[in-house]
Amino acid sequence: SRRVASRRSIDRSIRRVRQVSSARRPSVQPSVVMSPSGADSGGTVAEKLFWILFYSACSSSMLVINKLAVEAVPLPTVVSASQLVVSAAVVVLLRALGYDVMGPMQRSKVVPFALYTAMFAAGLFSNMKALLLTNVGAVIAARSCLPVIVCLIEYFFMGRALPGARSATSLAGVVFFAMTYIKSSSSVDVDGASGYAWLSVWWMLLAVQMTYGKWMTEKIEMTQWERVFYTNAFAVPPTALIFLSTGEYSQARDVVLGENATLWLLASCAMGVGISYCGWKVRTVITATTFTLVGVLNKMATIAFTVVVWPQDTTLTSIAALVACILFGLLYQDAPKRKTKGVGSSKG
Repeated sequence: SRRVASRRSIDRSIRRVRQVSSARRPSVQPSVVMSPSGADSGGTVAEKLFWILFYSACSSSMLVINKLAVEAVPLPTVVSASQLVVSAAVVVLLRALGYDVMGPMQRSKVVPFALYTAMFAAGLFSNMKALLLTNVGAVIAARSCLPVIVCLIEYFFMGRALPGARSATSLAGVVFFAMTYIKSSSSVDVDGASGYAWLSVWWMLLAVQMTYGKWMTEKIEMTQWERVFYTNAFAVPPTALIFLSTGEYSQARDVVLGENATLWLLASCAMGVGISYCGWKVRTVITATTFTLVGVLNKMATIAFTVVVWPQDTTLTSIAALVACILFGLLYQDAPKRKTKGVGSSKG
């Protein structure tokens, strides 16, 4: 009995020591990376930076390569359809090779993407038409104003707050200096009313597409490759209708291909795959307005490249406006979700 009592006493002493040491040990909480708005970042900072840079590289190159592809193959619908088919085929090939990139097709996925891809195809076509009737600078100038309307759509329809003073100043600065660039730079060229019309159609379609795409990443659970497949595969039929209805089919018989047409067409298809995947990936970790603004800054970087490819006269004012536009864009911070009244409150 004495041995049993001694063992019990020792056990009690050990438990007391453990309790004291655990009480003195500082608690360690798991580190969670949050965005400035407080929304879940969806990954580490390094991962977000990687995908944003990858998207930026594809986006900055896409506009220039599309311009070269359309000049070499003056059939915008054919160029668009080629990009769509190749991007969808890549996903099918990956699945055939045994990679788990797609699940079964479901109505909850098909219906939203059918609407999205209709806008996607129309946006691609209107972008190609705008590039034929304008130049790269005009498209970039229109794109610079896009974050403002996307921000308003997020406020009225997606439950986000209006941007704070810093972010509002950022958006205002981007628009102002973009307009300054338009007035002072000779690199913007629009071919009459039809050029402005196609530019406006593309602008509005892109604004709705940006916000609706963000909504789908939040509400519809699926892999990134599924989003790539649905986006591109579903856009093929409406693109084919555009090809037939616009008379481009009859023009295809007499078209004269430019130099290195195959090269630029294949390059545009490769960029289409890259921008489809990383575009959806980036959308999952940032807001629609921030995603749009990243696109604007990418296009600003494209201007420097176009000066090399298509040498044109530039002024000190246009260069200063371009730099200021980029700097103001970097000031933007995500607007947080609006707080719901009554949530977390208790009476008594």
